[in-house]
Parts: sequence; C-alpha cells; structure tokens
Amino acid sequence: MHPLHVLSLSSILGHAFGQVKILSPPELARQFGSGMIYGSTATFGAPSYGDIVMGRLMYGESKLGHDHCTADDYELKDSDAGDIPDVQDVRGGSKKLVNVVVVRRGQCTFVQKVRIAQAKNAHAVIMVDKKNSEKTAEEIQRVVMADDGNGATVEIPSLLISNHEGTKVLESMARKTVVVELRWDIPRSEVVLADFWMSSGSEESFEFLEKFHGPAETLKFHLQFVPHYHVFSLPPGSSYGHLCADASQAKHCAPDPDGPGPITGQMVVEEDLRELCLWHVSAEQNPLMDPAEKGATYSRQFWEYVLRRRGDCPLAGDDPSYTFGKVCSLRLMTAIGVDLDAVARCTREKADLYLDAEVENVAWSPQALRLNGWRYNGPLDHEAVLKAICHGFREMPPECNVLLNPSRFRVFLGVAFSGVNVSTLVYCAIFLVGLVALSFYLYRRYMTTSVRKALREEVMLEVQSQMADYSVLEDRRSDKPLSF
Repeated sequence: MHPLHVLSLSSILGHAFGQVKILSPPELARQFGSGMIYGSTATFGAPSYGDIVMGRLMYGESKLGHDHCTADDYELKDSDAGDIPDVQDVRGGSKKLVNVVVVRRGQCTFVQKVRIAQAKNAHAVIMVDKKNSEKTAEEIQRVVMADDGNGATVEIPSLLISNHEGTKVLESMARKTVVVELRWDIPRSEVVLADFWMSSGSEESFEFLEKFHGPAETLKFHLQFVPHYHVFSLPPGSSYGHLCADASQAKHCAPDPDGPGPITGQMVVEEDLRELCLWHVSAEQNPLMDPAEKGATYSRQFWEYVLRRRGDCPLAGDDPSYTFGKVCSLRLMTAIGVDLDAVARCTREKADLYLDAEVENVAWSPQALRLNGWRYNGPLDHEAVLKAICHGFREMPPECNVLLNPSRFRVFLGVAFSGVNVSTLVYCAIFLVGLVALSFYLYRRYMTTSVRKALREEVMLEVQSQMADYSVLEDRRSDKPLSF
C-alpha cells in the first residue's frame, strides 16, 4: 500500500488475530493493551495458517557491529529455561517452550539473518526494525520480508516488528525471561485488503485482471484493491540502463517485456507510474459512507484503463498512438475521461515517493497477491482468489454468496450478479435469443412440412375414394344387356 493512501490497515483488519502474544511477564503484556504485537510475516519459511509457536525469547548483543549478519557476531545463552513451567496450550494440555531468537534488522537480507539464527537452533525469529526507524506497527505490516533467492534454505518462520515495540521487548528481556505465543491465523475483517503486484508490461498480469474485474466490480467497496508494480534498483553505472527510468542512478527499473523489441524497461517504469497515479487520483470512497470514516476506495477509471490498454495499446505495433507508450496511454486516458492534469501533476511531483515505495516493498515474485497482509499461496486463478477473499471477511457480504454460486441469477441493489461480468451476460443473452429464434424457425418448418404432408394424404385418400366410386359405376354399366 502506498504511503498516502487514505485507508489505514488497522481500520481494515480491525480485531484480526495478533502475530505475537506476550504470555509473560504480565507487566510487559500490559504495555501492549491486549498483549498483542502485530508484524509482517516473512515470505520465506512461512508457516501454515493456524500454526502456533510458543517459546521463550533469546537475544545476543551484536559484538562486531554486524547487526546479527554473521554467525560470530552474537552468542545465545545456553539455558534450558528450567525455571519456567510448561505453559498451557490453547487446545488443552501443556506445551514445551521452543527457542524464539530476536535479532535486529540492518546490513544484510532478512534471509541471511534468519538462516544464521536457524543454525543457532532457533525455532522461530522475531526481527526488530532498525534502531533509528520510526515506522509504526501499521507501517511495519506493509513491509514485505522478501526472499533474496536463498529462502529455500530456511525452514523456520520469522516476522518483523517495529523498533518502538521491539525496544520494549528487549528492555524487558534484560530483566526477565519473556515467553510469547506466535500465531498465524487467517485475519478476517470487515473489508478485505488485496495487494496485487504486477508489471504494466506483463501479459500474465493483465490476463488475471481481465478475469478478476467482474468480481472486483461486484465487491466494490467491500474490497480494497491496491495495485503494486514490480520495480527494482540496479547498481549505479549498470550496463542495463535501458531498464531504468534514470540510467545514471538506476533507482527505478523494470523488466524489458519484448527483449530486442522497441519497448524498454524505462517505458514500463513510466507506464507503471502513470497507472499508480491514475489509481491515486481517481479512487473514490463509498458514497453511502460517512466521509469522516476512512473506508475502502474503488477506482472505476483505473479498471477501465488497464482492461482497455492491453487491446488499445499492445506491445507490438508501429503507430505510437496505438502502441504501448506515453502517446497511446494519454490518448486512452482522454477517451475514458481521466483528468490528465491531475495525472501529470502526480507523475511530476510524486514519482520518487511512489516508485521508492515500490522498490522498498518488492514482493516475493513479479506477480504476487497478499490478502489482509498475508501472503496468498494458492494458484493465481480468479476463482481461487475470489474464494480466498470471501473467506477473509468477518461476515461474508451477500455479493460473495452470489459470486461463489454462479448458477444463481439474481438482482442485488438493481444490478445483476452471477459471478460473471456484464459483457459475458450480454453474450449469453444473445446466444439464448438466437437459440430460441432457431428453435422457433425449426418448429415452424416442421409444422409446415407436417401440414403439407397431411394435406397431400387427405387429397390422395379423396382421389382414391372418388376413383373407387367411379369404378363401381362403370361395373354396373357393363352388367346391362346390350340393345340394338
């Protein structure tokens, strides 16, 4: 989610389960209200939903100033925590405590820190944000703990919490043993937050958007859809300057969608930025909601633009007005009534802000989906995604009942919903009308043929009857005596 987006994550998730629950000491738990600390779960070594880890926190000070990036940078006390009794599991019975290692963020990747802790017999890792970080718990939940390419070697779960909350935990650990419960339950909320990562130059991304548009339009203000783009940085002076918006700095780069073709990564980054700005300037709040309440937003113009751009501005072509790029993009935005001045002002004033956010929150894959802050691991099929979204509501809205049962054709709030979009309904209606017309034509032809056949039989019978009477009359005449 982007920094200036009007919808706060806490307003979406409401009373979703916390990821870290302080079990002891009680004075530390009280500092967090319900004893819960919310964080961002790593995309590597991710646990299964419903998993629970109960353990004592362990921490070793950084001796070499490497911020826990090397095995020799810190040591963990070899204590069996014998003074701590087994705690009660939520399912009943006692549960042994495991080692939950606390480390600091910085200097190396998330994967490297967790892999080192894993080698030190950690069963889970809590990573505290950098010491100078002022990110709130809400902002931390939007940070993606991404895989650096070596995540397959990590087998334990990990999560990132804010510096403010982590400092309280570390201070308490210096005095007493801290026992926590880590939970990974599917968060449920009034509004489902869907973060979708894609690239404006990816055909696969827009195949998904085309199919998902119908459900998104139906759910509308029940679903907070937030587009993200696969933007990354390269080392300064890189020879791949054609991939970046600014070749000298290589801060904002994107994949080249057509190899040696005319489209470059730089053009993709520029299109990514236009679409981000379009979404920001055109997103509208629910008109039935109190403006003071920050509910979900929906951008009709964004959806219309991305759906039409694939056909109106394809990657292949010779005419700039009808080929991927700025000229075609502005022509299409004009056609659908976009405020071009607002988009231009946004791309001019907010470029670094929005693109930096995309680089910082790069996902685990160029095309990825996160629901209510949790990584979606299922197939990126619009029907499977819809099921996951509908099960993310605290109370499933009526629209989901219709979308998940496409055989039910009903009208809700004056709009027909059947799990398909309007164009599909129109095509189905045309097909049914044509089928009825064909059936009527065939029936009429059958009836005409049948009537004609019946008439011919009636005529033949009548002729045969007349011929029979004529034959009898001739026979009677032949029986009379001849007279001369």
